[in-house]
Amino acid sequence: MSTETISATNNPALANKLAAQALSEQEVAAPAPKVETPLPPDTQVELPGGLTDPFEGVITTAEIRELTGTDEEIIARIGDPGKALLSILERATVKIGDKPADKETLDALLAGDREALLLAIRVATFGPEVTIGPVCPDCGEDQTFKIDLTSDVKTKKLEKEEDRSLIVDCKVGKVKVNLPTGGAQKALVNATNKNAAELDTILLKSCVESINGMPILNVQQIKDLSLKDRRDLIKHITDRNPGPQLSEIKKTCSSCDSEVSLPLTLADLFRE
Repeated sequence: MSTETISATNNPALANKLAAQALSEQEVAAPAPKVETPLPPDTQVELPGGLTDPFEGVITTAEIRELTGTDEEIIARIGDPGKALLSILERATVKIGDKPADKETLDALLAGDREALLLAIRVATFGPEVTIGPVCPDCGEDQTFKIDLTSDVKTKKLEKEEDRSLIVDCKVGKVKVNLPTGGAQKALVNATNKNAAELDTILLKSCVESINGMPILNVQQIKDLSLKDRRDLIKHITDRNPGPQLSEIKKTCSSCDSEVSLPLTLADLFRE
């Protein structure tokens, strides 16, 4: 069988028909438009305090990921809420700066930085919205409040590197205090069956560096502080500590327009 070249000059009608058919086939064979998938939640976190590195200075960024079913199974086996939060932090924090987030690095972070990471993990996993329904203390009406964890929670930042420690004038004299780190948090979480006063002792032992220039060598020095000094020191630590201020969330009552305090804890945020 012989083939003949189609010439637009000799047979313009047939050439146009074949050209139209070829274009039609190309349109049918064209790939489907690419479906844009939503971007994952923001996994970059700004640390409100930052980690001091002898070579890199203060590292103020970190990376987290959302929790998975594998994480859920492991965390569900942990009965203590505080220990569950420690596990969440260690499993879902990916990097501090450009380095992997190992346990030693996480323990060195300020407590406020660890809380900021946990808040970011919660948002990445469940989204930023929390709905709670307390009764308004002023008008007594049942309310449903929607809290956006990305906009309704204020974050206190450490303004200067020297703010990591402070000198407090106490009855005993000048007490140098460092802000609590992950090590202090872990000590508190692992202190089972302790009363509030004993937990205060553990916190102060982790934070108090010296009294009148003399280093703290044993826990008895913390126990020997006056009750007022201990309470003053804890208040100064709490007031200076950076991080998300979950206890200061407020919303307006839709019935009486009064401001309602809606404090949350990190444990509350992971009860889904």
